[in-house]
Amino acid sequence: MLSGFLIGSQLMEPVSRGETPSLKRFYLRRALRILPSFLVVLALYLFVPAWPEMPVVTPAWRFLTFTQNFGLRRNGFSHAWSLCVEEHFYLVLPLTVLALRGRLRAPSLIALAAAVMLGGMLLRGGLWLHHFSMLGPGEPGWREFDKLLYYPTYARLDGLTFGVLLAALRVFRPAAWERWTRGAHARGMAVAGLACLGGVLFINEEHYRYLPYVLLSFPLASLGFAALLMALSGPTASQLCARIPGVKAFAVLSFTVYLTHKAMQHGVRDALAPHGMDAFHPVTVLGGAVAVLLASLALHHGVERPMLKWRERLERGLTSRKQRSQPAVP
Repeated sequence: MLSGFLIGSQLMEPVSRGETPSLKRFYLRRALRILPSFLVVLALYLFVPAWPEMPVVTPAWRFLTFTQNFGLRRNGFSHAWSLCVEEHFYLVLPLTVLALRGRLRAPSLIALAAAVMLGGMLLRGGLWLHHFSMLGPGEPGWREFDKLLYYPTYARLDGLTFGVLLAALRVFRPAAWERWTRGAHARGMAVAGLACLGGVLFINEEHYRYLPYVLLSFPLASLGFAALLMALSGPTASQLCARIPGVKAFAVLSFTVYLTHKAMQHGVRDALAPHGMDAFHPVTVLGGAVAVLLASLALHHGVERPMLKWRERLERGLTSRKQRSQPAVP
């Protein structure tokens, strides 16, 4: 949901000004933000035997083409499946925005979003009925559940869709966005968001992997996080969150933490297990957190930050060339 909101805003803001979003600039920014750190960590998984938390059985080409999340079974670096969803989103959304700019009004956008979410629900429901409706508890066929209904991109459209809707509201209806992210409206959004997430917890507890879970948990979770985002986007909540120690630093390190957390936590657990400390021992938990932080800092300062600085220089070059190519106004 958050990705849909942030990336959707980046693409829609030029459209709101009557400009055409630059695909070259968009893909340059995304590539230099994601690929360098991802490729370094992928190399660690593939070529450093002590690094993976589990053996890596997924072929390298599946990682490199971001198709790993289809037909995935858990193995080393399997958490990169969610990055595959991101990359598919980056491919589709810019082309969709270019195709629909100036042609789509609010009712049509809402109808399109509803169709996407309803289609996802029907697809997940149909797959569940075909593959799992006849299975009893504990049967081996449930091993296919995550492969068909958890990791694939088609199972993750709800959050992206809600995020894009919020981006459209913020960009094209700023007065309405301001109204719903302040005061009583924001507090109402917070209550609604927490209620939705409470509903998700109930569904997961009572119906995990069964039809209500497949149909309702994904859209309800997306709606809950969307409502919480609106509640936290107002100036009062934003300033309060910004004053929490470590929040800004963690936001900066979020991607490198995502890439390194499993391997580092696994390494700490293996190192402490001979000393009688299991995975939930306080020393193991704290040591894992410190190890993840140190690894993410090293990756950020060694790879991510230099690439982002290079990206800024390339963007300045693209902007200056564009300005030189524009004819002078008499």
